[in-house]
Amino acid sequence: MDKFINSPWFVKIISFFIALMLFMMVNYDNIYNQPAGVLPPVSPGTYTLEEVDVTAIYDTERFAVTEMAESVQVNLKGPQSSITLFQFTRPSYEVFVDLTDLEAGVHNVSVEHRGFPNDVTVSIVPKFVRVVLQEKKTVSLPVEVELVNRDEVEEGYSIGTPIVTPVNVEVTAAEEFIDQVAIAKVYIDVKGADETFEKSGPVKLYDHFGNELHLDVEPSVVDVRIPITSPFKEVPIKVSKQGELPEGLSINSLTVDPKVVTIFGPQDVLNNISLIEGINLDLSEITQSQTIQLNVPKPRGVEKVDPEIINVTIELSIEETLILEEIPIEITGMAEGYTAEVITPENQVTDVILKGSRVLLDKVSRGDIQVFVDINQLSPGEHEVDLQVVGPQNLLFLTATEKALIIVEENEQEDQ
Repeated sequence: MDKFINSPWFVKIISFFIALMLFMMVNYDNIYNQPAGVLPPVSPGTYTLEEVDVTAIYDTERFAVTEMAESVQVNLKGPQSSITLFQFTRPSYEVFVDLTDLEAGVHNVSVEHRGFPNDVTVSIVPKFVRVVLQEKKTVSLPVEVELVNRDEVEEGYSIGTPIVTPVNVEVTAAEEFIDQVAIAKVYIDVKGADETFEKSGPVKLYDHFGNELHLDVEPSVVDVRIPITSPFKEVPIKVSKQGELPEGLSINSLTVDPKVVTIFGPQDVLNNISLIEGINLDLSEITQSQTIQLNVPKPRGVEKVDPEIINVTIELSIEETLILEEIPIEITGMAEGYTAEVITPENQVTDVILKGSRVLLDKVSRGDIQVFVDINQLSPGEHEVDLQVVGPQNLLFLTATEKALIIVEENEQEDQ
């Protein structure tokens, strides 16, 4: 059964019966009102199609139609059976103007048609239409990025300069419309952005008054990269020296470049960072003056450190010795209500031996050196405490006496 229904003969038979039924419907009264033996005449009919679209046939690569009637009225006249069948089946038809042999300019051309039944007379109103044909022109325009909701990026984050790919687009249209184009834009929404991202967007054209123009753009979609920079802060760095130089060598100068770096990250993380430490310079591996590159560690919570590498330039020289005699020993870390006294060495002084380059030693004075003992954690009584020395950088300090004998006493409280 399915094979029969799908056969061409089935379709033809059904079409014949539909046509026969339509014919009978149209001519029913004529058939029964005619004298016997006389064939009924064919009944004429008319039908009007309003606002039928008019298409233009022309070289679309070279020309553009800037003015032409969009629609016409089509009047049909012919056998009523054909008119009725046309209304019922709505065959494919076309109303058009042929501009293929015309050059740019203003033309009055006849409106043509095709696809209507052969036994139907077709008349078109108006029969001629005015057509303006212009040569196409292509211009290149830079694409500007319009950021939407730029005030709603994540707090503390900033927006860099967008990067568009491609930078320019080409607009092709009639010269009349090309002259109206003022700007090409792409709109990108940055709401809630907290990192650099890429997004594609359609290119829109506008005239000098901000009205959108609907013209051909190539490409019609561009890619945009939006740099989003997190909050940042400049902080100093500290390079710690580890190990010792080979015997006989001393640091003449040590230069760090840069001395500060920029850290990026959430604002609450940045607020708790004032210094970057953990950059270690191993002196035991240095045998000559040189520049060493060291990595800058990224603190926890920080997204980026710039630069990530610093240069440490170290200049070496032959180690020499300087002795500063009878430097006073100071007491630090004394708690309120206590007193302390240095018992030995006598006179509460010691000699300090400095080792380093001659350039640095020549700059040292007695006031640059401080010898002290820290009694912050000591209880009342006698204690033997290490002597400590502070002074100019890149020098080695030794004391003639390594330890001091300290007596700590608690003050007697007066009766209230």
